[in-house]
Amino acid sequence: MYIYRLGCVKLLMILFLQLTVFINVTASEQLRIGGSGADLATMRLLTTAFAKHHEGLQVVIPPSLGSRGGLQALMNGALDLALISRKLKEHEIQANIKFFQYARTPLVFATSKSTLSNNITSDEVNNIYSGAHPYWPDGNVARPVLRLRGDSDTLLLKKYVPGFSNTIEKALKRRGVPVASSDQDNVQRIESIPGAIGTSTLSVILSENRNLKALAFNGVVPSVESITSGQYIMAKEMYFVLPEKVLPVVTDFLKFLQSSEARIIFEQTGHQVIQFNFTGQ
Repeated sequence: MYIYRLGCVKLLMILFLQLTVFINVTASEQLRIGGSGADLATMRLLTTAFAKHHEGLQVVIPPSLGSRGGLQALMNGALDLALISRKLKEHEIQANIKFFQYARTPLVFATSKSTLSNNITSDEVNNIYSGAHPYWPDGNVARPVLRLRGDSDTLLLKKYVPGFSNTIEKALKRRGVPVASSDQDNVQRIESIPGAIGTSTLSVILSENRNLKALAFNGVVPSVESITSGQYIMAKEMYFVLPEKVLPVVTDFLKFLQSSEARIIFEQTGHQVIQFNFTGQ
């Protein structure tokens, strides 16, 4: 029932986006961006800077639709540019869309700034999530906030945390353990639950100015420098997806993202920039 309701919310958001085309007829140009919650706040910062060079531009960035919801909204004509926090699946790749990676950001274990611990190990992750030993080193209870099995965060943890495939199954069976439905729901729960720990991205924590800290993982601090060097191994890849017919304002925005002004915003919000060459063709 919960998943059905979430799907309805996303469908209503797509319909809202479609209606904005008709409601905002006075706007000289409109740029609609949405999808994964991992980079929505960063896109607000970037589009604000971009809009200074485009008088009369109206930017529409809805709450998180998720990667799948963003792709669906793009295909339905409700978005001009979709944000995806994973590679497209084989069945999602179509001849009438374009997609490319634009950045990476560390996937981190996040907790309240008041938590005394600054590091977590693979063994501690498995013990806390599974309930085998759900405590911080100082003895306080550690409360995990989960994502669903197929969520990109969970899939990355299965890849980089030995034994996590079994751990997440145990965690999802634990009574009373919350499961977040979006990136923003996730960080709000981690902020509000005493002793909470969960995954997020450095980009969300920095761009949304969250009252959270990113823990070092197995002794390595997550940062732009550490994912670039390969020392920090967990990173989330960020992609743009575009329709076959790309609006001129989208082409201009993508060119702006390759500027020094945009690079500074990306780096300040925890991104390793991936160079791309988009001409609008």
